[in-house]
Amino acid sequence: MTTAVAPPRLTLAIGGRAQEVTLREAETREIVPLYLDPDLRVPDLVRSRRVLEMLALVDTIDGEIPDEPEAEAIIAEPALLAAVLQARDAFYDRLVEQGRALAACPHCRAGEVELDLLFYWVALRLPAWRLSDEDGLLGRPSLASTLPPGARPAGLAATRRLSFRYGSDIRGRLLGLRGPDAPMREAAAWRHHVPAGVEPEDERAHWRETSTGFRAILRLSVALAWPDGRDATPAEVDVLPVGAFFFLDLLHFATCNLDIPDAARLAVRCPSCGGDFLPVLGDDTAG
Repeated sequence: MTTAVAPPRLTLAIGGRAQEVTLREAETREIVPLYLDPDLRVPDLVRSRRVLEMLALVDTIDGEIPDEPEAEAIIAEPALLAAVLQARDAFYDRLVEQGRALAACPHCRAGEVELDLLFYWVALRLPAWRLSDEDGLLGRPSLASTLPPGARPAGLAATRRLSFRYGSDIRGRLLGLRGPDAPMREAAAWRHHVPAGVEPEDERAHWRETSTGFRAILRLSVALAWPDGRDATPAEVDVLPVGAFFFLDLLHFATCNLDIPDAARLAVRCPSCGGDFLPVLGDDTAG
């Protein structure tokens, strides 16, 4: 998978000498399960999560894969950590901006409108998204919480189908977690993928209901389908580039969970038939 975003390169004084640090777009399973709930943010846990994040986020230091002492050296020096986190946040923002929603016209079979996240944020008058919190730790994904579906105004139809693309080769459909069957689909996914009493394998150690990050991963899998019609699985979400996860989490929030206070601001026009519609998920949006 490739995007138009080049990984950041920083020159940092680590261990008393200037070294080139290159970041990478890690897989979802390397980053999202590191989310730490506020009541668990004791110093030792925060430190261990930061070390794991540095090992996932930093691709190379002077051309070499970093080891744990080098990750610890970065987090031990506030100026170094701040520089890496600033570069990370800007990198992640550029990554999610590469994603696109493709809203199919409900009035005809041919029309489709391509939109980016900024369209939704401006039309819905949302504050700028933040993927980390004030402490520089990963922010809570919206899909980690069971949010209610947003209200839809009468008079304008929602999209017939909401597809997405990220990078050069990730395509799919956003089914969303709304409608009367959403709780049943999620419950079935938990039973199937995380059966009670079964200890997860080592590479899936984060597959636990107690993991806030994994809860978001599983719920996103329930909300996705691939172009061939298959429903997504948590294992497939695990290996998505983390920018794709953040993009889809934000897109799901904007198109599924938010009320539409001003339909005229959000309405788009079909380039094929000229009909107006809302590029958000409705309870009858096709999967």
